[in-house]
This record gives sequence, structure tokens and C-alpha cells, in this order.
Amino acid sequence: MSENEKELLDESYKEPSVPSMISYGTAGFWSMFAYSVFGAYFFFFYEIAVGLDTILIALAMIIFTLWDAVNDPLIGFLTDRKTKFTKKAGKRFPWIVIGILPANFMFALLFMPPMGAAPIVLFWWIIITTCTFDSLVTLCMVNVSALFPDKFRTDKARRKASGLSATFSMLALPASAIIPPLIITFEDPTSYIPMAWLCVGILVIVAILFLPGMIENKELKERYYVSEEIQEGFLDALKSSMKQTSFVYYIILFFGFTVVTSCLTASIPYVVFIVIQGSEFFAIMLFALFLSGTIISVPFWVFFAKKMKNNKKTAVIGGFTCAIVTFIVTFFVGILDLVFVFILGFAMGNLWVLIPVYFSDVLDERVVLTRSDVRGTTVGVQNFFTRLSRGAQIAIFAIVHILTGFVEGSQTQTELAQFGVLLHFTVIPAIILAICTLIYWKKFPLTPEETNKIKIKLKELGF
Repeated sequence: MSENEKELLDESYKEPSVPSMISYGTAGFWSMFAYSVFGAYFFFFYEIAVGLDTILIALAMIIFTLWDAVNDPLIGFLTDRKTKFTKKAGKRFPWIVIGILPANFMFALLFMPPMGAAPIVLFWWIIITTCTFDSLVTLCMVNVSALFPDKFRTDKARRKASGLSATFSMLALPASAIIPPLIITFEDPTSYIPMAWLCVGILVIVAILFLPGMIENKELKERYYVSEEIQEGFLDALKSSMKQTSFVYYIILFFGFTVVTSCLTASIPYVVFIVIQGSEFFAIMLFALFLSGTIISVPFWVFFAKKMKNNKKTAVIGGFTCAIVTFIVTFFVGILDLVFVFILGFAMGNLWVLIPVYFSDVLDERVVLTRSDVRGTTVGVQNFFTRLSRGAQIAIFAIVHILTGFVEGSQTQTELAQFGVLLHFTVIPAIILAICTLIYWKKFPLTPEETNKIKIKLKELGF
């Protein structure tokens, strides 16, 4: 911790121990593992293995995304409320427990539709299971994210905790990449059931590991009640979140990055099965090399951020690097071109590792603007845009497949349909991220000078 940071903190603050950081960081494994399997195989499962019409899948996922439009910020708002119960048990921890336990088992139902049922039944199965699963995960993860800037209050602690969390997230990716192809046969829907239950077993174990790192100590509980400001109503909180300039432009960058990650992970089964026409083992190779590059990049990007001492500039460099490399990979998807997938993973490491650090600056400003701890609502709005990016990915896939004549349930596709797979694999998401990064670069207002002023104000307010 720098001397300047020591001056900005009250004497009661004690940096969390490494074991506590590790426990907190394993939550990154849980969410990354669950959503990587979901993102990589859900659309593919219903389109190729089940053979459901692309339009029905896309429509169901659009309804799911609309549900998220209310679900994520509303849950964030409701869990921001201060009560006698939360004063004793903690403002974040109880909700994390309530959300994570049933979410583990809801995951299995995503890949267990009633086989042989009418398309309309499958359509509603998708809607009900995705909305229920996501609501439970949101109840947990919105509070995990809102806890981060309160638990880790210095840049040093945030970089360390973010690095550990990102490392666990990246370790989840090899697991999520290797396990499904070892069990499933791409076109056999019944093979996805044992895969889903094995994933549930892993998720339960990880949930038990991360819960101790979410427990709030006495000093943290008391700090939630420092402010005597009356908390905003739900609609006012939404409006004020979207009026916060730094939040709006952070969300634009965040949206571009999540579109890239969603499109990449969901496209790999299509690239292997349709374009390269390789085996499930080759899918493992692609995921493994991509993730190896990302994991190796963690210490580099953490060190880079420390030397730059400018979160905005570091984010811009990361965004443009990721967009450029993603576009280049379009031309290198063959068996002999795997090194480029490794490079792509390395380039994505910046945003993957440091997004929580960038967002913490925004959340700190949010507290200063509202004079109360209302981070949950803002995290909920961010989570909505995470899901919106997944909705954008579904829309991109559906539009590209329809326009290129993609045939559901078939490995044999025309050259145009194969080209369409490459479009939604790299070209379209790379363009989206480049545009989002450019906007962020030109408009994001939080310079190092501004973030320092915010920390001074936080100390004056008692946060």
C-alpha cells in the first residue's frame, strides 16, 4: 500500500488475508465454469443435438434477456436495502448463500429438456429454466461483485484480489472446455445429461469453498450504516445509475468485451464441428490453448497495470489489443494455426483480469455521488448488460445462420454457412469491441487524478 493510500484510509481498515482473498476468488471459478459451459454448448445443444428451430431458440433467449432487464437491477436494488437482519448477518453474505445453493442444481435442468416433446414445450422449457437459473445466480453474484470494493479498498489489494479471482476464472475455463467434450457426443442429446450432473458436482464443491471469503467482518458491517442518507427508490436508482457518466462508458467497454467472450466460446463447437469437421478432442485443444494464453498473461497484465498507474489507459490498450487479435484469428482457424488461439487468449487477459479494478473506480464514484452504499443496484445494471451481451450473441448467431442458410441438426453445411460461422466467431465481435473501446477512450472521465479525489471524498464520508 502506498503512503498516499494509507492517508486515505481510516485506521480500522485491515487488508484481507491471502486465504480470504483466495476463498473470495474461487467465486470466479464458479461463475466462469457455469456460464462457460452454458455459453459454449446451450445454443449448440438445442440447435444441433435437439434439432429445435433456430428462430424458436433465439426467441426464447430474447425473452430471457428481457427478463434480465428487470431481474438483475431489481435484485441489486432489493439487496441494497438495510435491515436489522442484515446489520447482524451481513448485507451481502446471506443473499450469496440463498442464491448459490439452489442455483447449483438448476444448472442440470438447462440440459435436461423433455426429449421428444413438441417444439413449443421445448421453447417454454428454455425460458423457464434459463430465467430461474439466472435469477438465482444473480442473487448470489450481484452481491459478490458489490462486496469487492468494500472488502478490498486499496488499488494494491484490488489488483491482488482481482488477479487471484481472474486466475481461478481462467482455471475454470480449461475445466469447462475439457469436461463436456470428454462426455458428450455432439449430436446425441442424451449424452449431455451426465455431463450436466458432473458439472453440478463441481459447482457444489466450489460453492462450499468460496462462501468463507464472503463473510463480512464487524468493521465492514458497521461501515454500511455510516450514511444517514435516505436511499433512492428503484426507478430513481436506475435513472441515476444511467446518468453517471463513468458508469455509462464503462458499460460500453464491458459490453464489447462480453460480446467477444460470448461469441468466441459459443462458436468453438461450431468451428470444430462445421468448419474444421474435427472431433470433440480438437475442441479441447482449442479451448486449452486459448486458456493457456490467458492464464499466462495474468502476471503480465497485473504488472503492466501497476507500472501504468492509469486504469483508463490500461483498459484502452487492452480493448484495442483484444479487438485486433480477435479479427486476425479469422484467417487462422486450421489445425496448424493453433498458436494464434494462444495469442488471442493472451490478448484477452487484460480485460479479463482487470475489469473488476476498472469497475471498482466507477462504484467508488457511485458512493460519493449518492452518499450511501448502493453498489448492488449498479452491479445489477452491469449484470443486465452482461446478459444483454449474451442476448446480442444469440441474435448474431440467429441472424447469421438464417442469412447464410444454416441447416439445423446437420454437420454438412454450404461454404456460405461455414463462412457465417467464422463471422460470428471473430469478425463481428471484433468490430463491436473496437467500436466500444474507441467510445470508452474518448469519453470515459475517470483519470488517475479524478480517482484520487474520489478516494479522498470516500474517507471524508466515512466509507
